[in-house]
Amino acid sequence: MEESILLQSQGFQVKELMDIYHRELGVVAAKVMKNELFDVNEWDVAGILNNDPHNMCPFIVRNILAKKFDKMTVILMEFANLGNLKNIADTNVYIPIPLVRVIMKQILQGLIYIHSKGIVHRDIKGANILMHNPLNTGRIIMKIADFGVVKILTEAQRSALMSVAGTSAFMSPELLLGNDNELKTADAKVDVWSFGILIYQIVTHTFPFNPKQIIRNQKVFIRPYSIIDDDLWDLLVQMLAFDRKDRISAEDALKHPFFTSQQALSEITQEQRQLAQTAQIEKQNGNQQISEFDTDPQYNFPLADV
Repeated sequence: MEESILLQSQGFQVKELMDIYHRELGVVAAKVMKNELFDVNEWDVAGILNNDPHNMCPFIVRNILAKKFDKMTVILMEFANLGNLKNIADTNVYIPIPLVRVIMKQILQGLIYIHSKGIVHRDIKGANILMHNPLNTGRIIMKIADFGVVKILTEAQRSALMSVAGTSAFMSPELLLGNDNELKTADAKVDVWSFGILIYQIVTHTFPFNPKQIIRNQKVFIRPYSIIDDDLWDLLVQMLAFDRKDRISAEDALKHPFFTSQQALSEITQEQRQLAQTAQIEKQNGNQQISEFDTDPQYNFPLADV
């Protein structure tokens, strides 16, 4: 209630706590927190990403502005209108391989982008992958959200000492090792591990590891019957390599046969091709909101498939 009153006092029309309308910004999401809980690191990330507006990745939730009040801080960000990927991961609904491929391509592209900016998310999980259907497009865009526990690396760093942060079920071995109070040497591949866990969960509706046992007992995992596609299994094995030095990067993951093979190309659906073709026509007609990914059928997730 206090958050709602604060937003209304600043000229926002509150529909739901985090879904608000502002006459200049339109529909945006608002993250409201007590001042002592505001992490300036999250806003630093917004500054890094917003410094490159012409190449802004569509698979990232963009923070618009932040403002501190007497007791509260409000961060305004892009609004995503279809909830998050956890809603899909927690169901027992079968997700066809072509759609798994689209989800992976979108999020891997988002990871490549933030990693290129020296940003390690450290809390990739279903709840932090938002889904958005741009008005009148018929497609879904996955967006990486919640940069509250990120680690920012300098240009000279390939890895850094990191504190334990994130959600244990999705946390990489290098962060789980040892005492929680110790700093651990880690790099951007912690995000690849977490995303590998999420995809495994979406496909199998289970987790490959018990985070309490993984360090001491379980450094390999058994292929479940539900993962039929050989290329997907091979990619997951590389994403979930116990040693980060053996783990595939997000950039190399996108080059894997799961995305590039003839089988992958043959499994592009007619709906994906139609969405890409429509986007291409809109781009030719001057729609500047169309990205290079909108015109690529492999990046198109049809709304009708949800």
